[in-house]
Amino acid sequence: MSLLDDLQAILIRETQVSGRVVFVGDGVARVATSRGVVEAAASGDLGVGDLVAVREGMAVRMNRGLGRVFYV
Repeated sequence: MSLLDDLQAILIRETQVSGRVVFVGDGVARVATSRGVVEAAASGDLGVGDLVAVREGMAVRMNRGLGRVFYV
């Protein structure tokens, strides 16, 4: 790993960032964020394009309530 990779890993663990999953494989998710692409452990069923929050090295799907649609 380079110095930049180490610095990125430290910064991401201290804060929460959100982004979209661009790759999922073997329990690892690559997430495109405003700070660049980060690798995090994948939780649950993540797919490419999912909106996630990266907290403490773990990518967790964000629920924005899009599944709740009411018709009147």
